[in-house]
Order: sequence, then structure tokens, then C-alpha cells
Amino acid sequence: MTYPLLAARAVIGATALALVALAALHVLKPELDPARNMISQYALGRYGWVMALCFAAFAAGSGCLFAALIGHASSLLSRIGLIALLTATVGLAMAAVFPMDPVSTPPPQRTFSGKMHGVSFMTGVPSQMLAMVLLSVALGKQSSDVLPPLLALTAVAWVSLAIVIAIMLAVGPGKPPNPNGPERFLGFPNRLLMIAYGVWLMVAAWPMVR
Repeated sequence: MTYPLLAARAVIGATALALVALAALHVLKPELDPARNMISQYALGRYGWVMALCFAAFAAGSGCLFAALIGHASSLLSRIGLIALLTATVGLAMAAVFPMDPVSTPPPQRTFSGKMHGVSFMTGVPSQMLAMVLLSVALGKQSSDVLPPLLALTAVAWVSLAIVIAIMLAVGPGKPPNPNGPERFLGFPNRLLMIAYGVWLMVAAWPMVR
């Protein structure tokens, strides 16, 4: 078995574990409204370790894809994409290690873990988005069959992120929760973003497995 094949299989296994863990949390913690709450909030309280496992598995899948593709990075586009993918791996690993603070925590009372989780989001998510764009194009040049699904998943992730940002800007920092405000829809695009990213990882690795 070649090294790229082993790494590509690890991508699919790790990412599948991440998606299963994310799905399981909706059963394990039904009290957390998936429409209103981002997935990071599953790390708080009971079964928080499952969310840590989910982030760690996403990080492992990202890192294994980096390992699978590094030997084929012949263009500047693919090299930049791999750097972004490696940065996303670090961001996801940080999210696993450092759970967020409760949403109601005032800024002066934020813990080191909560601050580091914010750093993981600010570095990891943009890196995921950049890696998806650049590596989709690079991989599409090698195999035209994977280009349409990779670009479609990338588009879904970007639209989901745009919705998350728009809702966050509409809500604004320091404002009290509004039961009828746009934040009641924040959870869905956040979940869709991570699902699209997970499936993208598996689709990107699939040509090396089959």
C-alpha cells in the first residue's frame, strides 16, 4: 500500500468519524436548538468530549489530505492551497483542545480557552475556505471528474459562511438575545458549512483511493 493511498483512506475514515460525531450530538444533546446554536456550543457541559472528538477528527482528515497531496503539489496554486489546508488543520485542532466560553460570558471574563477558541475560528475557517477554492481548481486540472462536485461543495461552504457572517453582523456584539432575531437561524448555515467541508475532504481524497 502506497503512502498517498494510506493517507487518502485516513482522510475518508477520519472525516466520516467527524460527521458521525456531529450527527450523534444532535441526539445526545437535544436541548441545544440546532437552529440557534453553533456547533462549538456542543463542547460545553455533558458530552463535550464528543464535540472535541468531532473537531479533532476534522483536523485529522484535513492533515491527512495535506499528507496525501503534498507529493503532487507541483504548481504555485496547489502549494498555497496546501498551506491553507495545513493552517485549517491547526485551527481545527485548536478548536478541539480549547472549548468556547458560554455565549453569555462578558468579554472581560472570557477564559484563555475561550479566547483561543476564537483564534481557532478566525484562522481555521478562512483557511478552510481558501483551501477549498485553490485545491478544487488544482485537483480539477488533474481529474476533471472531481471538479464539479468539489466546486459545488466549495460554493455551499462559501454561501454558508456568508450567511453566518451576515447574521453575526446583524446581531452585533453586546446586544441582548432576541428570540425573534436573525440569530435564531445561525446554527443551520454553521452546520452546513462543516458538512460541506467534510464531504469536500472525502471527495478530494477519493481519486487516490479508487
